[in-house]
Amino acid sequence: MYWKSFCLFSLILCLLAFLGCADDTSDKVTDASDTDKAPSFRLAPDFTLLNTELEEVSLSDYQGKVVMVDFWATWCKPCKEEIPRFIELYNEYRAQGFEMVGISTDDVEVRLKAIEVFFQELSEEGADINYPILLGQPDLITRYDVRRLPSAYLINRDGEIVKVFEGEQESKAIYESELKKWL
Repeated sequence: MYWKSFCLFSLILCLLAFLGCADDTSDKVTDASDTDKAPSFRLAPDFTLLNTELEEVSLSDYQGKVVMVDFWATWCKPCKEEIPRFIELYNEYRAQGFEMVGISTDDVEVRLKAIEVFFQELSEEGADINYPILLGQPDLITRYDVRRLPSAYLINRDGEIVKVFEGEQESKAIYESELKKWL
């Protein structure tokens, strides 16, 4: 008898909890102004890093421009495949206020030599990098919340991250369609 009462009581409690968690949309009204709001973007973390010539470059140097920041590594095959697309984008849209910045996430110990070899391999394949390559720092990867490589961050003229591309994209057109919205 005790066991039956306990089971019945537990079943009723579970049903009440389940029904209480159900989402009742019958009395919800959608305000048109809520659906028309512009999406909110977060400010891109500023950085000052060394480029491959050991000169300082800051994100703030590109203030007022649309910037694509690409996090990559020399050992990353998809990263290598993305770079020719970025070269093309930079060539096509630079005159319209587009800037491209690559940030190497390679280990400090092997970075400069590995990047030199990487550039040489790309050059042999006909892809000469024509935009700044910076030497990344671990804290920057954390501040940008880079989860995988390659990862590219599109930053609008107000310094806000408006799109994150994680992993290799299928084509240049994917980047291009988003980029055109902000030029």
